Amino acid sequence: MAIDVLSDRSYNGIKESVATAKNVATNTAKSAVAQKKVAVQSDDVVLTDSAKTLAKATDAARNASGIDEAKVEKLKAAISDGSYKINYESVANKLIDSEDELSSIFG
Repeated sequence: MAIDVLSDRSYNGIKESVATAKNVATNTAKSAVAQKKVAVQSDDVVLTDSAKTLAKATDAARNASGIDEAKVEKLKAAISDGSYKINYESVANKLIDSEDELSSIFG
């Protein structure tokens, strides 16, 4: 009889522990979901005015061809009418400067 009472108490204790564990697990899961919802709702990205200006400038640079069309047309016209003069000394100096720079980089 004592063993039956002991077994009965243990079994009831286990049932209570399992029920408590289920409630704790359910409450913990609900709490985690609620916390995630709060976290998702509070995540915002705010760009400063400087960042917005930089983004606009970056977009403009990406969309630009990188070629000064007015300068190209001016040079084409000067070459066509024979008024374009080459400064050979300037070209030679720039070639030498480029060679010096490459030598300093590659040894």
